[in-house]
Amino acid sequence: MERLRKTLSEKVNISDSDWQFILSKLHVKEHKKKDLLISTNTVENKIYFILEGIFRLFIELPEKDVTIDFGFPSKFLSSYSSFLTQTPSVACIQSLTKSKVIYITREDLHEIYKYTNAGESIGRVFAEDFFLYKSKRELSFMKDSSTDRYLNLVKEQQQLIQEIPQKYLASYIGITPQALSRIRAKI
Repeated sequence: MERLRKTLSEKVNISDSDWQFILSKLHVKEHKKKDLLISTNTVENKIYFILEGIFRLFIELPEKDVTIDFGFPSKFLSSYSSFLTQTPSVACIQSLTKSKVIYITREDLHEIYKYTNAGESIGRVFAEDFFLYKSKRELSFMKDSSTDRYLNLVKEQQQLIQEIPQKYLASYIGITPQALSRIRAKI
């Protein structure tokens, strides 16, 4: 729980009394490899903070799954648009490794917004960070080569990248597994 407090406190001042209230709303859960946190057409009701493990966010299409994001330790993860709108998710979240998360339900998060001084700031910072992350990824698809997208991912998560199957990495970068093999061979 202290890692979550440290992550939040880097951007928001949280009093001890606020933290105690927040703590009362948090839950810890372990997941086995390949467990689904959410599946398609399910309404997302949680936001996760990853303590251990790697997750992938993907969309199931008739011809193949498309990986749209990864979740790494000390990062937040959710099918966020489903969480906000309370409509069925178009994506799935799956654990790629044995994992451990802290999660909060939507109802409990709204109580934090209502009853703590830091709650609204935490929500705003989370939303801003999520928007900036998605904007950066979108811009990368417009201006960076697939090699650059792969190198950026390696730079950000060098130790963990080895645990992600190549087909998921390739899908995330927007190329075939064979093209990814050629990129890796050149590097």
